[in-house]
Amino acid sequence: MGDTIKMKLKFISGDINWKTFGAKWITKKLNNGDFDYWLIISFINFVEETGEKISGKYTYVVEIHAVAPSQVPDIEKDSAFTSMRLENKNRSKMTEERIAEIIENYGISANLKTLYGNNAKELMKEARKEVEMIAGMLFGLYMDKPENKIGSTGWDMIKGDLMAGLYKD
Repeated sequence: MGDTIKMKLKFISGDINWKTFGAKWITKKLNNGDFDYWLIISFINFVEETGEKISGKYTYVVEIHAVAPSQVPDIEKDSAFTSMRLENKNRSKMTEERIAEIIENYGISANLKTLYGNNAKELMKEARKEVEMIAGMLFGLYMDKPENKIGSTGWDMIKGDLMAGLYKD
């Protein structure tokens, strides 16, 4: 497997009681050689959110998403800002990290890994290992996998092109 790097995660949203109410963390800015991207980790207490376990057995879900604002068309960025009731003129005052968070909240990201479990701390340890592998050298491998039933890959999703699989040979 590829090299791993130790990755600090920055808390960006959610509750201090993240095991009960969920939270999100973001990595530092990363680069794959072509563009900058961030990884966002979402922790969800599915039982708290829905009253049911996932597939009748899992309490928690953790998703690892890649977000690359430079790859998102301006029209999609504008829609993301509008959906959050943020004026586009304020974009120049925002950090790149905040823009990445807004785009991911809007739904433009590649879901690189989804983990399920009942032990919150162990699930987050597993998520951290995945993040470190992705950031270490395996980003391209995670991005190459299909993200939906029509074959759109992470490369398509990070641009907001959910239907790209329809246009491929």
